Amino acid sequence: MPAIPALVSALRTLGDRPAVVAGGRAISGIGLLLGVAPQGGLPEAVAERVAAHAALPAAESAQAERRLRHWAGVLGPPPIRHTVLYPATELGIELALATLLAGGTVICGDPDQPADQLPAQLEQSGTTHLSLPSELLWRLSRVTTLRGTDLAALRQVLHVGPEPAQGDVYAAMDALGAVVAHVRPPHSEAELADHRLREVVGAAADTAWKQAIGVTAGQARLFVERLDDAVLLSMLSALQSAGVLNDPAGGHPRAEIPDAARVAPEHRPLAARWLRALVREQSVTLRGEHVHGARPVDDATAHTAWEHAAEAWTGHLGAAAVIDHLRRGAAHLPGLLSGEQPAGRLFRPDGSAGGIDALTRSTATGRYLGSALGSAVRHIATAHRGRRPLRLLELGAGTGAATEAIADALAAACGAVHPVDYLCTEPSGVLLDAARARLRRHPWLRFGLLDPHGGPGTAEPGPVDVVVSTGVLGGARDAGDRARRLAGLLTPGGWLLAVEPTREHLDRLITRDFLAPSPAAHAGPPSRQGWLDVLAAAGFGSALTLPGEDHPLTLLGYHLFVARTP
Repeated sequence: MPAIPALVSALRTLGDRPAVVAGGRAISGIGLLLGVAPQGGLPEAVAERVAAHAALPAAESAQAERRLRHWAGVLGPPPIRHTVLYPATELGIELALATLLAGGTVICGDPDQPADQLPAQLEQSGTTHLSLPSELLWRLSRVTTLRGTDLAALRQVLHVGPEPAQGDVYAAMDALGAVVAHVRPPHSEAELADHRLREVVGAAADTAWKQAIGVTAGQARLFVERLDDAVLLSMLSALQSAGVLNDPAGGHPRAEIPDAARVAPEHRPLAARWLRALVREQSVTLRGEHVHGARPVDDATAHTAWEHAAEAWTGHLGAAAVIDHLRRGAAHLPGLLSGEQPAGRLFRPDGSAGGIDALTRSTATGRYLGSALGSAVRHIATAHRGRRPLRLLELGAGTGAATEAIADALAAACGAVHPVDYLCTEPSGVLLDAARARLRRHPWLRFGLLDPHGGPGTAEPGPVDVVVSTGVLGGARDAGDRARRLAGLLTPGGWLLAVEPTREHLDRLITRDFLAPSPAAHAGPPSRQGWLDVLAAAGFGSALTLPGEDHPLTLLGYHLFVARTP
């Protein structure tokens, strides 16, 4: 039998007795559990929090109750009739819930009312505990009618504000005849949001670290160097096989190379990126508008380069199937460039996304980022308050690898109760079908075709509380504009969890970009700091990244960026 949350048990024990009193109306413990809620202010916020708390699984409710138990301990034993003269902030809600947990009654008052009205209200209500802003307490202690009021029931006063002067405290104790305790004021909303951001990212890092056990910076650095060497040799070899760039002494006009190499029209932007990469890495030389080639790349040299890359990868950073996939692309580059070899037939021979799907599961980086995403969304979802579910939009879901990690984490935390309205989107019908098939065990997920690069007129669901995106910013023509559009989709305090490259991945130029050419101009993706600057300029508050700067997986060039709207 599942454990009953302590707060729910306390309300059941209260039964028909008053749990919350507001505006002369009393709501019983059973009434709160049944969803009876007054309108507005602290009473409504308390009722909403009780409803959300009752729906939490045992582990999450126990965690949420830890802080309430602290406040309940401060309040002491029953009887407790706690007048809370505090707005519907987190502190006010916590004080009210702690009262209920301790078996007491919450009396919701108006913190803006004149101080001279309070003594009679406190006497009439039989208040035993009083919480209020410090400034209101000092005014109350100076009210002349206080001396003629019977406040014998009052035992404790909690005041919230700056560090008080001892004289003010003694005056309040003398006037009210109760223990007076100071509570530090809560942090600003911005500070609380930043603290919550760090909590979520810290929890994600704690969950994901095990996915990188055994990976060293030396392994990652060696693999990147060897893979880039193999890709550059393969690109140069493909162009040389078409009769260009095979003579260091002779040059080709840059504008004529696509025609001379018989590059298909749809692949000419990609060929231009090849040339930029080859020039940048000094595989060929640009002199004016002429590109001077290099000595012909023989098959043995290219084969050895790929063998070295495979040795650095396999068993350390991922499965051999990943390198096999890249080598398949390298071996067919001349046909891919000319269009004679359809990319879909090469990389998806049976028309499905099975091969690509397997690759997403087979890398240390993929597993690390998936684990981090799952943990982050789980912590965001279980802390969500309110009567409606958390609304989550995933963009660029691919075959659903990240979706699976997130959905599994939510299912493990929430059981049969799924407090998330999750819409998984992807522009490719083939990939979306693969995601839908792999996630049948989560029938609460919704799926839809959506191109995140469809332009300003593209209808995107919103507002939402969380956006999860993979490669959406890096694939946009204007990353800053795309980031602003994502910020516009989010509610205030909403979350962006974006996986983006932080270095140019040359291997994409011989595989994925033949399948789905990016609309981006591609001068290369920004660095980690560059992406943080993009997010800040788009209106997001502080942002954090995983893996950390000193983590070995950072060298492989993919990061999770977690940011919030103000």
